[in-house]
Amino acid sequence: MSKNRLKGLRKEKGYTLNEIAQYTGITRSTCNDYENGKTEPKLATWEKLAKFYGVEPAYLVGWNDER
Repeated sequence: MSKNRLKGLRKEKGYTLNEIAQYTGITRSTCNDYENGKTEPKLATWEKLAKFYGVEPAYLVGWNDER
């Protein structure tokens, strides 16, 4: 699995896993698994998370450095 930017971006923005779950509808445990590379989100979920954080999906996934 690739190194994604989910945990870093969440901490940068000051959100808890519970808040991410509340705002996105993705369970806390699933968010935790995504952050730790245990599972990988589907494309629609990457897009949902990128929209929430206000970044491009490719940035979130770690494919490029442009937000």
